[in-house]
Amino acid sequence: MLILQAMLLAVTLVVGSNAHAVSLAGRPTDETVCDLSPLTNYRLTRKTFVPQGTSRVWEIYSRLALQFITSECRNGQVLILHSDLGSSVDERSFRDVTGELCSPADVTRDSAATREYPHAFQVKCKLAKIQDAKQRLAAAEGIQTVDEMIQERAPAQRSVDAGENAPKPKECSQKIGLGQVLLGLGGNCR
Repeated sequence: MLILQAMLLAVTLVVGSNAHAVSLAGRPTDETVCDLSPLTNYRLTRKTFVPQGTSRVWEIYSRLALQFITSECRNGQVLILHSDLGSSVDERSFRDVTGELCSPADVTRDSAATREYPHAFQVKCKLAKIQDAKQRLAAAEGIQTVDEMIQERAPAQRSVDAGENAPKPKECSQKIGLGQVLLGLGGNCR
């Protein structure tokens, strides 16, 4: 009976300790981290499409990260963010996220350079302000949702009009001009 109780306690501890384990990539982890690495912004946008060329995209990435973190993580966990390319967009969105969730003194930025990605970096900090961030996020979403931000800032879609306004190919004559013969220049015909 004592052995059975010890086994049940061990199973409870193991299952209970994984209850708050968070990994955006689905990697094994424990309850001490809120792991959004590797490729943080890429993984966040796999569920929410952000068109290339969208303006002020760092704000959208920040909001997506805050949505995930405030719903999945808890204060006291170490937040891990990762950029493979070391882009200014990642730098700015990570700064916004850590500013909302962590004490500035707890934020560290380390190189995660590899041969393929020499500018990669990782940002870590201890989560301390999830409740405040959750309230600010709810207020911001009340003003403008992430989907509305994406639609407003996405590049304009241009449609090709095959009607009367479409450019027409230039008519060509069969004559060869002096420039074509002497200089080997092509004509403007299509």
